[in-house]
Amino acid sequence: MTFSEYALDLSPFISFGKSEHEYFTELVGNFIQDAAMDSCKLLKRKPDTKYRYIKGDRMIQPKDAQYLYDHRDKNKFSNWIWERMDESDSYDNVVAWLDNHSIASDDPPTACVDLLENIILDIINCSPATQATQESEIDWKLIDDIQKKIKSLPRPTNVSIPKVATQDEQIYIGELCLAYGDAEGIDFFSVDDLSSFPDYSEDLGDRRIDFYAAEAIRRSVLELKGSSLTGQFDVLKDETYNGVKDTAKRKHPNGYDHMLAIMEQAVITPVTNYILSASPYWISATIKKGVCHHLVNDGKLVWVRRKRKQ
Repeated sequence: MTFSEYALDLSPFISFGKSEHEYFTELVGNFIQDAAMDSCKLLKRKPDTKYRYIKGDRMIQPKDAQYLYDHRDKNKFSNWIWERMDESDSYDNVVAWLDNHSIASDDPPTACVDLLENIILDIINCSPATQATQESEIDWKLIDDIQKKIKSLPRPTNVSIPKVATQDEQIYIGELCLAYGDAEGIDFFSVDDLSSFPDYSEDLGDRRIDFYAAEAIRRSVLELKGSSLTGQFDVLKDETYNGVKDTAKRKHPNGYDHMLAIMEQAVITPVTNYILSASPYWISATIKKGVCHHLVNDGKLVWVRRKRKQ
């Protein structure tokens, strides 16, 4: 079993829906001693590299694996696995996963840490030639698969914009209304108020165009039915979020300015892990901005920060 296979198999039970690079950081960070974390080069890798470690597009080098092994803290990792299993109520799932790999144990957290330790030892004992061959084979298969699919890609299916907003639009439109109200000092701004604010009415129209441009990508990706492509809209959302989240953390004069700043950042954010960005039909400034509204629907972005109750 490779590190990637291990990480992806356990992801539904212990990642708690975090992005691949955040999941990698937690996985490695909980395997090594607290005192060794600041000097761990793997933890300092770029998000894109961490993403590739999880996906299996990049292999952990023996010298990095040796650092993990030399500074491992099996009790720390076992406790972390146990907490995640308990919080996600996935004890039986993890036991079943271990059983599928012919590992019978009444202590699944310990079995998980022992398995990861063996995987790391396999990486350490892998010769440089073997490592290079593995990476070459993985890259070649990936590139070949990508090129074939991109060459045959049709244009995304056009999705018409309904005159009346659908139920799927209520969350992001509600957040936009909060932003408009915040800019105007109105506590309870709704779509009914747009008639008095033509600029915001026009803005909402533009935002709906953006939303449906991204929605067209989401639906079209599902229609591609390719093993390497069906998850690409999630990759696009992750790439976009990672590109704008620092902007989202900054203070802005009001929610509307907050939204505009994030949209500006989204447009210039590279989305290199989104394979379909190689085709001009599958990425644009409008699509990137629309993805931000999907992130609002997912609860990952807000335009107006809610005040905490005292």
